[in-house]
Amino acid sequence: MQNETEKIHSPVLSEEWNFRNQIRLFLQLAITIASVLLCYLMTLPFLASLSWALALAVLFMPLHRKICRKIRKPTFSAIVTSAIAIIILVIPVLLITIRVVLEIDRGSTLIMNKVESGEWQYNLEKFPYIGKALLWAEDQLDIPSIIDNLTSFLTTQVTSFLKSSLIQIVVIVLTFYLLFFFLRDRNQILRAIRRFSPLCGHETNGLFKIIGTTIRATVFGTIAVAAVQGFLAGFMFWILDLPAPLLWGTIMTILSVIPLLGAYIIWLPASIYLALDGNLIYAVILACWGMFVVGTIDNILYPILISRKLRLHTIVAFISLAGGIFVFGASGIVLGPITLTASAYLMHIWRTKTICNKRR
Repeated sequence: MQNETEKIHSPVLSEEWNFRNQIRLFLQLAITIASVLLCYLMTLPFLASLSWALALAVLFMPLHRKICRKIRKPTFSAIVTSAIAIIILVIPVLLITIRVVLEIDRGSTLIMNKVESGEWQYNLEKFPYIGKALLWAEDQLDIPSIIDNLTSFLTTQVTSFLKSSLIQIVVIVLTFYLLFFFLRDRNQILRAIRRFSPLCGHETNGLFKIIGTTIRATVFGTIAVAAVQGFLAGFMFWILDLPAPLLWGTIMTILSVIPLLGAYIIWLPASIYLALDGNLIYAVILACWGMFVVGTIDNILYPILISRKLRLHTIVAFISLAGGIFVFGASGIVLGPITLTASAYLMHIWRTKTICNKRR
């Protein structure tokens, strides 16, 4: 018995045992990393739906809590909240997009009628310098073809958005499907995250708080900037005495929120029509206002709003937004700032623990 104990505790067997343990730990680590990587690759196609569903869950959680207190049935409460989200978000965007497509098609027809009739030449020749420039441009360029290509581009932008929306209809449905479960099973999901999180309890809660604050700040900044863009564009419509400035300002506000679209879908055709109709000064004013004021205010105002809400430098906020869109696509509007603030929070935790360990 004593000989067997000595064999077990002998240096050779001890080294062999340690080596086996190291191999076992290495294999476990490799399998874990491979499993996490596979999970990430499987989740990647649904990353947009997950990010939007998370953002909507954070935004609609206060309303959902009120509905839960009245209904007291988690499943039905989640259905009601999800339905309200669809009514508020999806239906208005769908109706306005259809209206914009119809108006752009109508506007393109009016513009092409102006070009084909030759009336635009007569209108522009009223301006002395423009008349000379017009004669030169007609000799050098195919103006009707250029205008036709420009109007076709605007129509293509909207129709391609609709086609991509139809292609990604599964993503939209999946977003609200996930939103339902995020609302109904939020407590179980949070408990599961806390159980698997390497952070301690208060650190995990702090991370949840940071993510929620970032989502609310991002959505607030996006809506606020879109409202400013719509107001500025509608204001210029009113100044130039264009029809329905309030309606078009509202439409441009919503278009400014939608990825791949923007207020230019409205003010650019309006500028072209004004120019062809002989209102050249109004056309130039509207085009310059759209390009240099409405089109650039978001790059200035959005980082400022986000940086104040999240206490970040303006440049850092801008990089988180632009970099997020570059890496993640449209969902980067949410994922970019979340990645930055969550990383900063985790680095703060690591730094705090490092300092505490050094003091010990």
